[in-house]
Amino acid sequence: MESIIDDSAASVRQLLHKGFEMPIHFAAVGTNGSVVAGTFNFSRNRDDFDCRITIQPSAVEGLTAPVNIMYVDRKGEAALFVLRPAVS
Repeated sequence: MESIIDDSAASVRQLLHKGFEMPIHFAAVGTNGSVVAGTFNFSRNRDDFDCRITIQPSAVEGLTAPVNIMYVDRKGEAALFVLRPAVS
């Protein structure tokens, strides 16, 4: 689950660049049906993000890739990102 949050930082930066406003809420769904949801806000120094998880996966393996992540900002704008496993 931590890697989903780390991977999401680039997506959140991209959304902010496109005009999204904090807080940005998200729901991530893995192909195994596991779900993680939470909210991103700026950290105190506004250089980084804080993430508050409100729903965690119950599956031991967590989220399996590819993972679909829906983001929604305070204005109701929405975007979908798909995190795929790295191809070696």
